[in-house]
Amino acid sequence: MTSSNYHDQFRQIVRAQPTLMRILHQLAQLHSDAYVAAGVLRHVIWAHLHGWEYEINHTEVDVIFYDENEQARVIEQQLADRLKDYFPDIRWDVTNQAFVHEWYRTDQNENIEPLTSISHALSLWPETVTALALRLKDDELELIAPFGLADLFELKLRWNPNLVSYAVFEQRMLSKQFLQKWPKLSLIEQ
Repeated sequence: MTSSNYHDQFRQIVRAQPTLMRILHQLAQLHSDAYVAAGVLRHVIWAHLHGWEYEINHTEVDVIFYDENEQARVIEQQLADRLKDYFPDIRWDVTNQAFVHEWYRTDQNENIEPLTSISHALSLWPETVTALALRLKDDELELIAPFGLADLFELKLRWNPNLVSYAVFEQRMLSKQFLQKWPKLSLIEQ
């Protein structure tokens, strides 16, 4: 399947997920530059590929944005609170990627350089299939996926070595039980 086909299929699956679409609509109204990211997007697609329904309620949803303005520091909690008002059964993790370098440490306890954009941030996430961000802009789904969608749709779990060590990736894989929860998933060894 081509990259274009994966993008079309991604949009079809997302548009058929009513809770996710309500979240995207609400998020666009609350913060037009914010994206739903990571696990919830990965799980919606994987559930579809497994022939399962995916229930977003009672899960965690990551929301990311990028704003270097000092006043933006308070937006994370405000946005999380507003989203909680609209969707009380969801745990919200809202992060301004512009300030991640101030608190994130590598597994060697080293600082990271400041991130420059949403795409830059995603390019450092532990798995290629997690490096996803989606927003609704002018009623169109806008996706950022720096590694493309092939691994996601081909059910391949692949380590992204751009920031985290393989040991960190393995620990995440075990703690999140990817291979146990998603039986069609295959681990791509490096």
